[in-house]
Amino acid sequence: MRLVPLGSGSRGNAAVVQLGSTNLLVDAGLSARTLAERLEAVGVAPGTIDGVLISHEHSDHTRGVERFSCKHGAPVLCSRATLEAMDRSPAHFAEWQALGPGAFDLGDVKIEVFPVPHDAAAPVGFVLHGEGLRVGIATDLGHATTLVRERLRGCHVQMVESNHDDKMLRDGPYPWQLKQRVAGRLGHLSNREAAAVLGETADQACRAVILAHLSEKNNTPELARRAVAGALEARGGGEITVRVATADGPTAAVEL
Repeated sequence: MRLVPLGSGSRGNAAVVQLGSTNLLVDAGLSARTLAERLEAVGVAPGTIDGVLISHEHSDHTRGVERFSCKHGAPVLCSRATLEAMDRSPAHFAEWQALGPGAFDLGDVKIEVFPVPHDAAAPVGFVLHGEGLRVGIATDLGHATTLVRERLRGCHVQMVESNHDDKMLRDGPYPWQLKQRVAGRLGHLSNREAAAVLGETADQACRAVILAHLSEKNNTPELARRAVAGALEARGGGEITVRVATADGPTAAVEL
């Protein structure tokens, strides 16, 4: 298993997951050219992507999906509600497959789709099963529901949003309305909330955590890492690798 965030944050989100012989792109919020360049930089040929999973329609998760799919022949998998919210039809992609809550197989990977609370049409997270491993991904959510926590438990790798520091958001430059949206129950997880989630879900199976979607104006990697490290230490158990995904290029791979 190999997971590499290609970019993470308001400028664009995408990650590649390799399980067995199957290569999946989770979100495509960078330009098609940048996606291809960053995939090649981490040793993945763009033409080998077996599917592009789209979590929701916001442009920082979909910017390059249409052109990338058509150029490299990659199927796009998202809900019909997300497709409509993107103002696209199946004809815009090399191939389109509807996603709904539940599980299905794609190549060597079993993909489990679950709803998350975010201000989008039908936002989802994913659990990817393969090679006896589970990878949980939940990167845009205003709070962690019971279902989200249940899905993340037992995952060997978790990529979870740690968007903002409460104080930096409160005192920062955003207009008050945007601050309310970000901190709301359909917005984004704070470092404090991410730490609480991981303190509960990073059980004995968990071997690595990736903190994703950090705000460049309302957070720092050090603050995010410190908040989560404290929660992981308090939980006890084996050592867990912690990565903080960056916006400017691929983050060091997690490999199991």
